[in-house]
Amino acid sequence: MATTGQETPDANRTRTRIAFIVIGMGVVGIVVVSWVAMATTKNKDETSRLVFASVLPLIGTWVGAVLAFYFSRDNLQAASETTLRAVRAAGGLTAETLVKDVMMRVDQIQPKKMVADDAVAKQLTLKELYDAMQIAKRSRIPILTDRQAALYVVHEPDIDKYAQTKGINASALTPADTVTELLADPATASVVSGFVTVPDTATLGDARLAMSKAMDAKDVFVTDTGQKSGVVLGWLTNSDLARAS
Repeated sequence: MATTGQETPDANRTRTRIAFIVIGMGVVGIVVVSWVAMATTKNKDETSRLVFASVLPLIGTWVGAVLAFYFSRDNLQAASETTLRAVRAAGGLTAETLVKDVMMRVDQIQPKKMVADDAVAKQLTLKELYDAMQIAKRSRIPILTDRQAALYVVHEPDIDKYAQTKGINASALTPADTVTELLADPATASVVSGFVTVPDTATLGDARLAMSKAMDAKDVFVTDTGQKSGVVLGWLTNSDLARAS
């Protein structure tokens, strides 16, 4: 399930206003530039063809990028809410609800990183993980092996905290900043690798209990064996468990 929360009416209005302002300013700016180009050239036929060929794709790209950002969060939230409503309609979510009925299946997890082994996982750059989260509008990214065993879950605040210690923004991290650097800090390492696992026969109550026993756990993986070495079948976050209560 997605981990997005409910959006307030004020936040929705603000986001809508920003979308219209950005699109409006972009279109106006492009029109002005095009007009200036047409007004200051002697070869209007050639210039008009160049403007037409350049401006239309630019407008399409601009509007498409804004709309993609505008609607992606809503689509993700709608999918999550639809799943929750379906489960509630089938009998409601209780401590006895099976995790397999509400988990996000492994094939649905986006973003995620698949690697050959732990050594490769540790060499993943934080910038790559951060960018993947920004694109997907998510605040965490699981790292799994090619055989679907869970290795780590990197959270956006973990990367932000690391970047702050270097006095830079997370978007300015370099290839030298890798998962290894996060694991070098015991406090961050306990969060990144502190997930818990349960079998698909477990209930939400079992998942909450397992998470409560691990001090820094924020994620629960459902595996075929219930062990960390098992094949990941699905994923639940602390936010999912809170919303499902």
